[in-house]
Amino acid sequence: MKKVLKKQKILLFIGIAVGVLYGVGARFLFDSSIATISFLILVPTGLGAVTLLFVQENQLNSFKKILFIPWLSIIALFGILLILRVEDFLCIFLLLIPFFAFATLIIFLVAFIKNRNLNKKLKNNTLLCLAVLPFIFFCFEKDLNIPAETNIVTSEKIVDAPKQIIWNNIVSVPQIVDDEYNAGIFNYMGLPRPLKATVTKKDIGGIRTGYFEGGLKFKELITKYNYCNSISFSISVDAYSAQNTVFHKHVLNGNYFKFKTAEYELTTLPDGKIKLTLSSQYQLKGNVNFYGKFWADIMIKDFQDRLLDVIEKRCSKQF
Repeated sequence: MKKVLKKQKILLFIGIAVGVLYGVGARFLFDSSIATISFLILVPTGLGAVTLLFVQENQLNSFKKILFIPWLSIIALFGILLILRVEDFLCIFLLLIPFFAFATLIIFLVAFIKNRNLNKKLKNNTLLCLAVLPFIFFCFEKDLNIPAETNIVTSEKIVDAPKQIIWNNIVSVPQIVDDEYNAGIFNYMGLPRPLKATVTKKDIGGIRTGYFEGGLKFKELITKYNYCNSISFSISVDAYSAQNTVFHKHVLNGNYFKFKTAEYELTTLPDGKIKLTLSSQYQLKGNVNFYGKFWADIMIKDFQDRLLDVIEKRCSKQF
């Protein structure tokens, strides 16, 4: 019995190690193509499959005995990617749901085969096919003509201050100190928080530069300037400044996500207060836009809300 248990443990360790190697290899192979069906859906499926190739038949009778196997591989994989600085905490967070979800689905597939009393050869062949499927599918997916999808995220804040004061606090933004900014969970995971904004000319054609944590800079060309009413600007990321962190490289300097424009609008309400609206337009270009949009909307909204909080507090103190 001890020999059997020892053999099972060795096989499980091998399965987990192979799963980690599979995941690391896939991550480096796909590199800039992680926003694809092949990587986000099929790779975690394949990772779960290769780990279960090393599970003995008697262990397949219990979910508890096999559920943790792909999970341990994923946890170890993410740990290695963090250590190697291939990903950071925010990127790992975005990968958690698809990786755990689709790796877990394989457990149900194996249970289905087992419960139908299908033979071991069929199980292993199925798992092997799932393991190589991401790489085969990617050969076709990379040549697809992917349409770009444009989305807008809007935040609003009611400010009890004159338009002039609010205007002076949005066209250019003095240094935001730590006590002013209420950092959120995304900031702690790596989303850079705003520091200040300068402007070369307060009119159409002026260049507004947004400074963020980690040295990140946004170059913003003013395209609309309606004094004390609205200001719009196109956005481009300073390519050099986006080399400093993993998040900058993968998200802001990649081909999948791109900021397009931003606009502030001031509207006078019947009670004399001002509704300050900030809208950001961004573009996604990938085969998993539904997933990217879900998180992009949440993070941009979170960023905008926190920035408007700073502006509102400043304006209230100055009034």
